[in-house]
Amino acid sequence: MCLAKDLFWHQEECVMQLHPPQSQYVNNSRYCLHLWRPTRQVIPMPPSPFVGIVGLGPSEAAILFAQMSAMS
Repeated sequence: MCLAKDLFWHQEECVMQLHPPQSQYVNNSRYCLHLWRPTRQVIPMPPSPFVGIVGLGPSEAAILFAQMSAMS
């Protein structure tokens, strides 16, 4: 999805993948996901701590998760 986003939008643009309510879902292909960005408004974004730890890469996150799992 990151590659698709980078092909069509600038690096600093916020783009989202939508998961609509079942009653509004359109499914013409089992293998197609959609990225979307409104053109006349800013997408609200969650605070960074709700998403992850800023500056922590995937490898470091895996180690941290493994350490936390071992403690429980």
